[in-house]
Amino acid sequence: MTYEEFRSVMLQKLEDKKNELGYDRVKYYPDGFTSEDQEDLVTIRDTNMRYNKMESDVLSGDFVILYIEAGSTQMCRFTCKGLYRAYEENGWEGVWTEVNSSLAEGKRMAKMDIMELIDRNEYSALKEKIFIRPLNYNDHRYELKQYVYRQIGDIVLVLYLLASDTHNGERHDVSSIKVPKVMMESWGLSEDEIWENAVSSTYMMSPPRMYLNPMDTYKPPYHKGAFMAFNSDIRSLSAMAVPTVTTTTQMNGAIALFYPGVKERIAQLFGDDFCVAFTSVHEARIHKKGTIPPREILMRIKEMNKMLDPSDILTRKVYMYEAASKEFRQLEL
Repeated sequence: MTYEEFRSVMLQKLEDKKNELGYDRVKYYPDGFTSEDQEDLVTIRDTNMRYNKMESDVLSGDFVILYIEAGSTQMCRFTCKGLYRAYEENGWEGVWTEVNSSLAEGKRMAKMDIMELIDRNEYSALKEKIFIRPLNYNDHRYELKQYVYRQIGDIVLVLYLLASDTHNGERHDVSSIKVPKVMMESWGLSEDEIWENAVSSTYMMSPPRMYLNPMDTYKPPYHKGAFMAFNSDIRSLSAMAVPTVTTTTQMNGAIALFYPGVKERIAQLFGDDFCVAFTSVHEARIHKKGTIPPREILMRIKEMNKMLDPSDILTRKVYMYEAASKEFRQLEL
């Protein structure tokens, strides 16, 4: 059976087996699919980042999604080619084994809240809820002793668990807790692997954005400023540009500077090294090297920090990225 024949038969079988296997509906997303429907766009973007490590509103690959309960967003997602490989190896039995395994885990997850997941302390169940937040080290140094973090200058990137995330269009409310070292150690994985997965999850929760005009940060459409996305319209930066770098949610958006490839991309856009002024935990402003003295940037940071709630202060220093060495460091001024 060819892949195309398999895909057609499989989709019909999945429709026929809804009651038998216990899910509410089937949705097929073909390679190259895009949509103006917001629910579809969210699915496309999340799927591209999760499976293809890229940000795009055009789907790459054929996917089928089984929604577990009516009105629920709890889903099981499969690559059609992955299921085809299972078919080639073990026939339809191999396909249903893979589908049933994923459904069982999805149904189990749907019945548990975050506190139950934490009590069970199963990394496989918590993995997609682990993310990273930036904090100021000096302001949090004592409370951080028992938690997992990495330090760059006076900035720390801290491992968190997402307890809840609600967004009503006006207010974004996130509830989270720091990951204790003892919890991470009990997972039996290397810190590097857990950290890498957390970076990926954070990127998927809040992709990076670059806004060339400060006014662009006010309720921008999702696609605006997607400078890391495939076919982005941001292809270079003028020497005097001072872009704002944050994330789609703009909450704790300074984390965007620590995503893989972001600093390298900014250096490419400028064609040079650059200085970073973290104006809060939520954003950073970028200056091409040589356009403004670092001491003047530092004075502006100090003035900005005076107006901030102390919890929003990320740093009291200026940072520099050097493209040749790929070094990101705090400047001593």
